[in-house]
Amino acid sequence: MRYSLTVLAAALATTAVAAPPRVPVILDTDLGGDVDDAFVLALAVASPELELLGVTTVGRGGDPDPFVQHVSKDRDEDRAWLACRFLTQAGVKAVPVAAGADPQPKLPLDWQIQYRRHPAAIYNRTAKPVKENAADLMARLVKERDGVVIVALGPLTNVARLLADHPDLKPRIARVVVMGGSVAIGYDGKPKPEPEWNVKTDVAAAKAVFASGVPLTVVPLDATATVRLEKAARDKLFAARTPLTWQVQNLYELWDKETPVLFDPVAVAAAFDDRHLTVKELRLEVDDTGMTLVRDGKANARVATGVRAAEFATWYVDRVRGHGAESLPKPPGHPSKLIEPGNFPARVHAFEDYDTDIEKRWWMCGKLETKDVPAPAGRACRAVLTQDFDDKQGDTATMYRAVIFNPVPGPPMGPNTRLKFKYKLTGTDTVRVQLYTLSKGYHRYLSVSGLVQGKWSEGCVDMTQMRRPDGTGGPLAADERIDDIQFYVDPRAGLLIDDVVLYDAAAAGEARPFPKRVLYTGLFDTGKQGKEWAGDFEIVPHEKPRAWRAARSVAGADGRPWVRLDLRGERALDPKTELSFRGRASEAAEVAVELWSREAGKAVAAGAVKLPKGEWGTFAVPLAPPPGARVDEIRFRLPSGELLLDDVLLVTPG
Repeated sequence: MRYSLTVLAAALATTAVAAPPRVPVILDTDLGGDVDDAFVLALAVASPELELLGVTTVGRGGDPDPFVQHVSKDRDEDRAWLACRFLTQAGVKAVPVAAGADPQPKLPLDWQIQYRRHPAAIYNRTAKPVKENAADLMARLVKERDGVVIVALGPLTNVARLLADHPDLKPRIARVVVMGGSVAIGYDGKPKPEPEWNVKTDVAAAKAVFASGVPLTVVPLDATATVRLEKAARDKLFAARTPLTWQVQNLYELWDKETPVLFDPVAVAAAFDDRHLTVKELRLEVDDTGMTLVRDGKANARVATGVRAAEFATWYVDRVRGHGAESLPKPPGHPSKLIEPGNFPARVHAFEDYDTDIEKRWWMCGKLETKDVPAPAGRACRAVLTQDFDDKQGDTATMYRAVIFNPVPGPPMGPNTRLKFKYKLTGTDTVRVQLYTLSKGYHRYLSVSGLVQGKWSEGCVDMTQMRRPDGTGGPLAADERIDDIQFYVDPRAGLLIDDVVLYDAAAAGEARPFPKRVLYTGLFDTGKQGKEWAGDFEIVPHEKPRAWRAARSVAGADGRPWVRLDLRGERALDPKTELSFRGRASEAAEVAVELWSREAGKAVAAGAVKLPKGEWGTFAVPLAPPPGARVDEIRFRLPSGELLLDDVLLVTPG
């Protein structure tokens, strides 16, 4: 009897602690638009009630992001890569992710595309999208498991394709949870319902899903528009600083708005718990305009008609912030000190002043800042959260705040590489400066402490003092090709960056002061004519002993030799401007130099310089454009012969 009671007690204890079955779900998301999709992924990862079988993405972002090269021929995978990176960094790498096959609704991505531009994703060091398209992945997962719940958080394109291609699978789908529609009294103060975005973006798909006979749970805007995650709740969530909350905060900071509305998280919660909702059984249909209509007849959907917004927001924050432990970076090593920038650079390898959008596609981390900028500049870059781009020796388990840009096409360095920049720090006095070396395939960094806080200041560092995190790799050397220029601070701090100039230190005897502004640098060592270097000229190898390449003149429309450098966008000039270059003419000649405006159809500033026959030299042409002048071309003309150009530099003199 004693043994039986013991066995019974053990059995009862086991029964008491047994967890209820997890709900198998597939999330279909338009991640990369409204940021509530990022909050959805966090909720799915943090909820023990859910078994996340897979993630599919809906929507084409327009043209494939020019920075990344892993875009398939038949579908835009940027959203899928966002999901892959999020899940990997949150510790859920095994969940398959698939992009929707064309045709897809066009849903442009915002600044969140930067989350895609990380080496971990670019070089397949995270999970990567599966080869199946979204509908095929859904079909495979539904065949493998009975009772799957599909949660559709964007246009219903992929779900409709699944049901059309695999009608035999309908009985195996427990239900489809739809975040969409407006069926009650409207939303955001509107007096009546109207076509809702997810429905009207693909009306045919919505009509098919609502008429499919598959059980539906519909969470319309009526029930979700009031679930705002206000600042106090966001601060509480992000203060957890876990690998999961870091990912949400990263995407939130890249978003273009202030206060997220948790439309989609309410729908995901409804897949396993509707305690926060008021629910009615209704019959819904979608008409040709995208209206979600209530009809008479047998109900086909459980419809959320209300939500206890404050209660849900509190529950959401507590649920997600409780998943995982705090993760903060260690202080950086390789200490260095600021140096004086010196006189006019021997060569400017790259620059970025954020005053134009010419290089915007290569802004890999950071958001444009137009208010807090150094006078008289118009724009700067504000650091946002990211993981270390050094995913070989860097600490990728935590986050930093960073500004990163890629000076395409990866110029080779000189023997005395320097980096000059303007900065504004808050909450720290330490910046880590890092470069990636294409030639070596690894990162080096140095750190500077004791910096000014709370106001715009200037800094300059000796990049030959950089080392790999473990101290190996040696200094940056001449002819090494570099890629990303990176500034990191503690994730709890703030950083603004402007007027970045990567250059080789002044040659001995150089008396000209450092330029006040750099407007254009033309180096032809790497990259292609017509792509990275636009205009009319040819790129040719230097004759030995000179290394790398130069631009050679071609015949213009009048038959005379010229070089036309297209600046790939307008540059605003200062009243005093100087054009310097290295050049060689095949015969002694006076070379005419023009700063040209295509909009005005004329040169706005011009000068000339005499070149001797057959000898390389360095030349400077002072120019005086009118106030407010903007140019998009530099033109070199000579009466006859051939001109070779290198190190073209347009500056405002210091």
